[in-house]
Amino acid sequence: MIDLPPAEVRCLEAAIHHEAKGESLAGKLMVGNVVLNRAAAPQYPKSVCAVVKQRKQFSWYKGNDAVLDAPVSRETKVAARKAMAAKRDNVLFFHATYVAPKWSQRLKPRFTIGNHIFYALNH
Repeated sequence: MIDLPPAEVRCLEAAIHHEAKGESLAGKLMVGNVVLNRAAAPQYPKSVCAVVKQRKQFSWYKGNDAVLDAPVSRETKVAARKAMAAKRDNVLFFHATYVAPKWSQRLKPRFTIGNHIFYALNH
């Protein structure tokens, strides 16, 4: 179980809310896992909020911290708690199924959940 300060939990919930609104609990959980995996990976910032605020990482965050305070659903809160308690794999990337970003061509998809395709680094 990862123990995060309330502000970090709020950033995690905001990321799940904005990236996976309308997705299943499993989809929300995996988005949370990606954010937490990045915060633990050496090539990313060390805090959840810094990962969420990192330039050009999440399209919904454009430097306005007010989006971090958007109301979130109970299911989003559950997904955040489950992500903090879950054993995570090395998935660091995802995108919506209806787009094909250039970076995804270099990676092998690990799985698809709902409207998102998830990737890990190729090792």
